[in-house]
Amino acid sequence: MTAPLEFGVLGSLRLWRPGADATLTAPRLRGLLTLLLAEPDPVPVAQAGDACGGRGAPGAVHVAVHRLRRWLAAHGGHRLELTPAGYRLDVPAESVDAGRFRAMITDRTDVDTLVAALELWRGPAAVDAPQGIRQRYAVRTLDRTRRELTTELATRCLADGTPHLSLPLVERLAEAAPLDELAQSLHALTLAACGLQAEALDVITRTTRQLADELGVDPGRHLAEARLRVLRQDYLLSSR
Repeated sequence: MTAPLEFGVLGSLRLWRPGADATLTAPRLRGLLTLLLAEPDPVPVAQAGDACGGRGAPGAVHVAVHRLRRWLAAHGGHRLELTPAGYRLDVPAESVDAGRFRAMITDRTDVDTLVAALELWRGPAAVDAPQGIRQRYAVRTLDRTRRELTTELATRCLADGTPHLSLPLVERLAEAAPLDELAQSLHALTLAACGLQAEALDVITRTTRQLADELGVDPGRHLAEARLRVLRQDYLLSSR
């Protein structure tokens, strides 16, 4: 019996089963599958055109649905259903990284669980999908929740004196948002708290330069405070 597929949308679309990745190359099918996996609710038929780069002619959508159904049948038998509310992919939530992420963060009190949930991310949600999909509320909510939780975790770890727990996650967030002053300041403070003061100051200097070069603005409160804290070695933030 073929092992069931596992799916990933916390980054680029990823399809795998034990021992090997699965391959789906057709852009429209990849977009449609990403849309169905990222949305916790059925996708209305009229909105499925987002998966076709905004070209949602009913015929094109129906062809894409038919082809995706055939591909799913050949790769583990997951069903793509048409319900009164729209298209729904019959995949257990635990088989999708976004579903596991949502389940793991229902209780935000355990640091180890938050770290494990954030480690599921490989990049911005649905990063290789068409723009129409990346702008959907469910996808933007996933990205926003990741930012909020990483910020919360970094602040808690700084307050608890355990910055090494959040450093890899803060680094990924900062890499994805080079002009986000809060992300960059937390990155700098976490580096400094791990004993990497020179690297922390480099982050602040680089971000200051990018803000000036790309946006024509001076650094705001977050970067200014981070620089002072790093220089004073006063980087353990209060979590309250």
